[in-house]
Amino acid sequence: MRPPQVLLATALLCIAAPRPAHAALTEADLAEVDLAPPPGAALPIGLAFRDETGASLTLGKALAGRPAVLVFADYTCTVACGTTLGIAAAMLGGTGLPPDGYAFLVLGLDPRDGPAEAAAMKAAYLGPGATPAVAARLLTGDASTVRQAEKALGYRARYDAEHDQYAHPLALVVLAQDGRVSRILPALTVQPGTLRLALVEASAGRIGNLGDRLRLLCYGFDAARGIYTPVVQRLLALGSALTILLLGGWLLLMLRRNRRV
Repeated sequence: MRPPQVLLATALLCIAAPRPAHAALTEADLAEVDLAPPPGAALPIGLAFRDETGASLTLGKALAGRPAVLVFADYTCTVACGTTLGIAAAMLGGTGLPPDGYAFLVLGLDPRDGPAEAAAMKAAYLGPGATPAVAARLLTGDASTVRQAEKALGYRARYDAEHDQYAHPLALVVLAQDGRVSRILPALTVQPGTLRLALVEASAGRIGNLGDRLRLLCYGFDAARGIYTPVVQRLLALGSALTILLLGGWLLLMLRRNRRV
């Protein structure tokens, strides 16, 4: 599935999904969801995880002395996590950088998820033919390990037990070879040129401005305020635009066929 189709499928899924009768997370809860790396923020490279194949590895081994793009995701998410991975992979493929020159890491938010859930998401959004050839490793860990990684990067997510989903920031965290946070980029609007520059700077050990907060959340419908959260609003708008274009193209094709007849 190509990236535009991934976006459309996700947008249509959001439209079709039933809206919760009430919110398990309040506005105050959602206000706590944030990505604010502290000065000198670095991912603890000694933390151990399992990848989608079940193999055990440390973050240092996953980095293998390369800069990296890190994405936090819920492997059973039905809102925007899969779309985020597809976009990230497509943009990485468009950088022109050799795939072995950087790492693409995904860290599972839900400690209940294991290699099976990670493998399922990888097959759905990063499988053969879905994106350019970008090698991704989808990592899972226990609650303590995941929380250590989140705390080190200033990443704060909240779990909605009622709807079994996480409210969490949508962002690409660019890491230097030693695990330091080099730059934070928006997940849904990043461009290949920007991502290429960020990885080149990270490979040189440069640390960018981490002061800008990214407030785009993956959470779906926010019944606390009775509106869709910004990420779903964008996906819905994109889905509507693509639907109009498809319908317009179909009507134009039908008109041309009728004229020929």
